[in-house]
Amino acid sequence: MDVSRRLSRLSASSAADFVLVLRLEDIRWLTGFTGGTAQLVVQRSTHDAWLLVDGRYFERAIAETSTSQALVHVERVIADITTEEMIGRIVDTSGLAVDPSHLTAHHMTTLQNVCTVHSEKTQLDDLRRVKDESEIALIARAATIADIALATVVADGLMGKSEKQIRNQLDHLMREGGADDVAFETIVATGPNGARPHHEPSNDHVESGHGVVIDFGAMVDGYKSDMTRTIRVGAVSGEYQRMFELVLEAESAGIASVKAGVLGAAVDAAARAVFLREGVDHEYVHGTGHGIGLYIHEQPILSPRCTAVLGINEVVTVEPGLYRGGVGGVRIEDLVVVTGDSCRILTQTPKDLTCPRSPRTI
Repeated sequence: MDVSRRLSRLSASSAADFVLVLRLEDIRWLTGFTGGTAQLVVQRSTHDAWLLVDGRYFERAIAETSTSQALVHVERVIADITTEEMIGRIVDTSGLAVDPSHLTAHHMTTLQNVCTVHSEKTQLDDLRRVKDESEIALIARAATIADIALATVVADGLMGKSEKQIRNQLDHLMREGGADDVAFETIVATGPNGARPHHEPSNDHVESGHGVVIDFGAMVDGYKSDMTRTIRVGAVSGEYQRMFELVLEAESAGIASVKAGVLGAAVDAAARAVFLREGVDHEYVHGTGHGIGLYIHEQPILSPRCTAVLGINEVVTVEPGLYRGGVGGVRIEDLVVVTGDSCRILTQTPKDLTCPRSPRTI
């Protein structure tokens, strides 16, 4: 589906004919506008839309909505009238739906002074779940860029380098390889630091016998990739090797369970069953995956409580892990597209990774 048809997917509501869209990623998905400040008002019964931008982004908004063929009225915000007053004039006596989690209490109060506001959970989280072919192609491109960058980093050797040095090299290679930016803050955790799932890279250095958890992604035209690999450097302990084998088994079980019609909780259960069998489920401290697209974490969230049913062309991660204090952590994550009775893996980096001992530094 191209951008020009997305506005029509917003369902009409008897409570409020107009809806206010505030998140920039949602505005980008609906209109093609990629600027840093905007508000979008959509009339759901007619699919008319008004994109409110200030002078810094006016020409850009005209150009990008023309390219995307989104049927949007681009309105310049000027000093003589507030954005809320502009919204009030558009809505007039009709109701305006707003997701209260997307704005401050002050902004809500200001809107209530100019129109009738209805609190309504956004439809867009669900609408963005199923990706069109162009979206999948962008996510796949981002995944390929990340694959190539990590291959270079591992081939160059991790031994003796700091977590920050590895992070910096990886981020640089993704940008040089065609990424617009990194998808999120890259995680590099060596040795015992790996027991912290969201460890921030430090000056700690990789030593022989360490497992190094690297969680990262690239961004291309706003769409993100996400992959985690755990690289064993030199000879790891038997305890750590067993952790690695269990996570590899759990990840394979999770991926095998991904198909159209399956509950998100079932994917989580498939991966978690491996850890339950071995009595280490208490070391699995997060869910099994999440949707991805313009946001790094989109619906559905694949956890034990997930009641969402996966559909064809949803893109999700599968990322089980084990985290043991004083020993380290193992996480293996792939990015997959639901294809029907199975899924297609977008991340192509080998999972059973080791790295030769190397004294080289960046």
